[in-house]
Amino acid sequence: MNGKMVPEESASVSIFDRSYLYGEGAFETMRAYNAKPAFCDMHYHRLKDSCEKLKIELPLDEYSFEHAVVKTLNTNKLKDAFVRVTVSPVGLSTGIARPSKMTTNVVIFAKPFKSKKAEVYSGGAKVIVVESVYADDPQMAEIKSTNYLTKMMARMEVTSKKAEEGIFQSRDGLILEATAANIFVVKKDRIFTPPLADGCLPGITRWVVMGIAEQLKIPCKEMSLTLDDLDGVDEIFMTSSTVEVLPVCNVVGVTEKSPCPGHITRKLMRAYKELVYSK
Repeated sequence: MNGKMVPEESASVSIFDRSYLYGEGAFETMRAYNAKPAFCDMHYHRLKDSCEKLKIELPLDEYSFEHAVVKTLNTNKLKDAFVRVTVSPVGLSTGIARPSKMTTNVVIFAKPFKSKKAEVYSGGAKVIVVESVYADDPQMAEIKSTNYLTKMMARMEVTSKKAEEGIFQSRDGLILEATAANIFVVKKDRIFTPPLADGCLPGITRWVVMGIAEQLKIPCKEMSLTLDDLDGVDEIFMTSSTVEVLPVCNVVGVTEKSPCPGHITRKLMRAYKELVYSK
């Protein structure tokens, strides 16, 4: 917390933290492999971009950001871990204007990582189409903010329907992303994913997987997608720091894919594992 290691039971933030009051904060979720945070530089720059959009001071440069994450991992003696970094300003607004002077909280915690069950990767995940809420507007979707109400409402629906994930749609009927992942489809050995401009979070793993596809000489293109498109594709998979590359076998009420994972998804799953464990 703000540069100091603090026991979990003693960690707290002010009731005037604006993330608590208004959802006005930014965060990053990362994976660590062998005590090393994966793609730390990319996470830093996305966090910096989110803070700039929210006009929050980020009191860390890239080096001190990575140093703080590694220090947290080492202090907790963690190798395979989940890491969360949260940045939020502190200052109560009693009217429309923000306070002219605000302090900034930077909180980092790490926990042992628990992967999804092996059968989800070997047989594919069941996902639903979220019906309770629409996706955030594109201007908000590009910011990884602590205002997470839309996604948390969708996750309640996912849990109630005993699924692994849920796909968001826009009000115009475009499919955009999942509650905690980006979505890709494969058709005739070509990969497609919704463009960020449609309203998707710029996922770190999304970028990495698109780069892997380029190295493997698998064509990958951004293209707007609808639910009708899903039935005509050969494979569906999702990506995020926590699920890595997750094959999808069943979009409930829309389509089922067999075999699952497909051969392109399997290639990407292997290549991603090799990449993160080689760093």
